[in-house]
Amino acid sequence: MDINMNPIKLLGRSKITEAVPTVRKSMEAELISRAIQAREADHYVVSAMLFERAADFGDHLVERLSESARMYIKAKDLAKAEALYLRILKADPNNVDACFDLANLYQSQKKYDEAEFFYERALSLRSDWAAPQEGLAHIGKIRAELEQRERQIRSESIQNFVLAEEKKDIRNFDQRIDSSLFKKGWDELHQDHHPAFVFTRRGNFQKTEWGSGQTLRGIEALRGFLVSDVPLTDIYIYMDGKLIYSGKLKEAPQKFERSNPNIRKWAYNAWIDFTRVPRGWHHFIFCAFGVNDEAVEGRNWMRDHLIVADPLPEGFFTDSDAIIAPFEPDPSRSLVEQINARPSIVHKASNASFPGPIRTVAVLRSDQLGDTVVSTAAFLRLRQLLPDAKIVGIMSPACIDLARSYGIFDEIIELDFPEEAAQRQRVMDINDQEDLIRKLKAYNFDLTIDFVLSGPSRSLVALTGAPVTMGYGFEDAKTFELDIITHDPISNLDFTHHSVRMMLIVRSLELWLKSDARVVRRDDLPRSLLTNYGLGENEPYVLIHSGSRIKFSQWPHYGQLAKRIVAELGIRVVFIADDETQKNHFSKEELNGKIIFLAKKLPFDHFDALISYASVFVGNDSGPKHLAGLRGTQVVSLHSSRISWIEWGQEQTGVIISRQVPCAGCALHHEPDECAQDIACVRHIKVEEVFAEVKKLL
Repeated sequence: MDINMNPIKLLGRSKITEAVPTVRKSMEAELISRAIQAREADHYVVSAMLFERAADFGDHLVERLSESARMYIKAKDLAKAEALYLRILKADPNNVDACFDLANLYQSQKKYDEAEFFYERALSLRSDWAAPQEGLAHIGKIRAELEQRERQIRSESIQNFVLAEEKKDIRNFDQRIDSSLFKKGWDELHQDHHPAFVFTRRGNFQKTEWGSGQTLRGIEALRGFLVSDVPLTDIYIYMDGKLIYSGKLKEAPQKFERSNPNIRKWAYNAWIDFTRVPRGWHHFIFCAFGVNDEAVEGRNWMRDHLIVADPLPEGFFTDSDAIIAPFEPDPSRSLVEQINARPSIVHKASNASFPGPIRTVAVLRSDQLGDTVVSTAAFLRLRQLLPDAKIVGIMSPACIDLARSYGIFDEIIELDFPEEAAQRQRVMDINDQEDLIRKLKAYNFDLTIDFVLSGPSRSLVALTGAPVTMGYGFEDAKTFELDIITHDPISNLDFTHHSVRMMLIVRSLELWLKSDARVVRRDDLPRSLLTNYGLGENEPYVLIHSGSRIKFSQWPHYGQLAKRIVAELGIRVVFIADDETQKNHFSKEELNGKIIFLAKKLPFDHFDALISYASVFVGNDSGPKHLAGLRGTQVVSLHSSRISWIEWGQEQTGVIISRQVPCAGCALHHEPDECAQDIACVRHIKVEEVFAEVKKLL
C-alpha cells in the first residue's frame, strides 16, 4: 500500500460506502492498516487523520480517537489532540485514560489549572493510580518554582529601581562603572520570540570576478534555523529552480522564551557539493515544511543569491578542516555518509600557521615618496624574512626610483593610479583595471601585502589574484586584516610612527610563518608529588583529561581508550574527569590496578606535576591541553571543528586530531542543538585513530 496516498482522497472514498456494512468493515481495516504504516514511517499527521476517520466506522471510537490524538501530539499539533480528548470525554465522561492523557497534554503546554483538574478527575476515577499523583506533585513543584521566580523578579525589580534612583545622584557612583556588566535577572534575559528564518552559514563574503558577495567553493555547508510555534519537519533547498537538497529539520529548544511554550527552533545543516556547479551567481530558495503549509517569506521560506566560485588553489589552506577533498560520485551513499566515513586528520603540532607556500609576493605601495620612505625598514625586513621569494613591487611613479635603490625587489610594476583633484582620490578606469588584472595574472602571486593604511588602493588587492592577502582594513576581504590605531587624548591624532605600522605588517607575517611559542618547564616541581596518587616517581603513565568547558565538544570515547591503553600497552592511566559518572566505564579490578581515577579539584602544583611528567597527555581542546604543551609533554589533542585547530591547537609537542567537515568554523558555543549533524566533527574521531597516535608517542 502507498502510505503517501492523499488521505483526503481516501476519506472521501470511504464516505461513499458508509451504507454498506461489509464494505464499511473492509474500509475500516484499510484505514487502520494505512494509519499504522503512516505511523511507522513517521508521517504522524497522515496517521492521525486516518485513525480519526476509522473511528467513524466501527465500535472502537475511543481507541481510534486516542491513537489519533497521540499521533497529533507527535506531530506537535496539540490543539487537535486536545479536541480529540475532549471528544472522547464527551462520549465517555468516565474514561480515566483520556483524563490522564489530557492532563499530561495541558501540563506540557503549561496550562497548570486545567492539568490539575484532569489529574484530580483521573484520581477520583482510580484512587490507587500513582501516575496522576505524581503529575499533581510535579505541578505543585512547578508552582513553587514559579512563585519563587516571581519573588525573585519582584526583588530584582525593586533592587534595580533602587539602584537606578541612586545612580541619578552622580555623587554616589563613579560614572566609569558600566551597567552592561551587571548580572541580569530572569525578566531581562527572557523575551518573546517570533517566527523567523535565520541563516547562520551561506559561504564567506569574498570579492570575485562576478562581484562581491557570499561565496561557495567546492563542498560547503548551508546552515540555519527557523523559529516557529508550528511544528516543522523538512527543509528543501532549490538552486535556480532545481531541488539540490532535502532533509529533516532538527528540533531544538528556543532558550530564554518568555511566554510561548510552543515556540521552538528547527535547525538544518545541509552539506552540498558545488564542485561541478557553473561558476557565478545563482538564485537559491530555502523552504521548510510542517503542519502548517502556508508559505510566508521570512517565516518558513527564504530566497538568497550566492556566488559559486572555483575551489581554492592547490596547496593553499589544505590544513583547514573546512576544505573537503572532492568525491567521486557514489549513488550508494549520501555525501554525509561519505564524509563521515573518511579518516580523521592527524596534524603535527607546529608553531607555523601560514596557509601555503610563498614563492611570489606582490607589495602594494600606491601613494607618495614619503610613504615609501617610512616603509623602508619594513621592506628590508621582508626581504630578510623571504630570501628566496620573488618580491614584486606594484607602485606609483613617485615611489619607483627609491624602491629600486633598496635592491630588494626582483621586479617593479609601475601603477597608473593618478590623483583626481575634483574627486579627491586616486582613480583607475575600467580598461586600466582590466589591463592590470591581465598583467598581474601571469605572476601567480601567492601573497599580496598592501602597505597603504587607507584609501582606494585597497580595491587593488583583489586584482592581484593572490589567494592570501595582508594589510590594514577589511573592505577588500583580506585574509589577514590588521587594525592598529592610536589616540592622542587631546587632539585624537595618532602618536605612533607610521613606520611602526608598516613594520607591524611584516612582523605579523613573521609570526604567521613561525610564532614564538616554546616549551617552558618548571624546575621547582618535584616528581615526588606523583606519589600522592599512587604513582612511582619514575613510573611512566598516560594522562587522560576527559573534561572541557564546552561540554558538547568533549570526545565521548575516553573510557574505551583508557581500557585499550591498559590492555594492549600495559601502561598505567591517570584518568581525570569532571565528575564521577565516567567511573562507570571501569571495573573494580581496573580501578584497583592500572587506572587511577580522579574527579576532584587538585592543588595546582599537583595537577601541574601530573601533566608535566606524563609520558603522553590525551584530552580535548582545553586549558589542561595547552598546559601540557607548554610543559613539553607529548600531547594528543582531540579538536572539534567548531573553531580552527590551527588557531587553538597546541604548538609545541605532539599531534592534533580533527575531522574535515563542510560546516567547520561554526563557532557554536551555547547552542549545540543548532549543529544538526550530531557534532560529527567530534563523534566520528575513532578510538583506534587516537590509540595509534598515543602508541607512536610513547
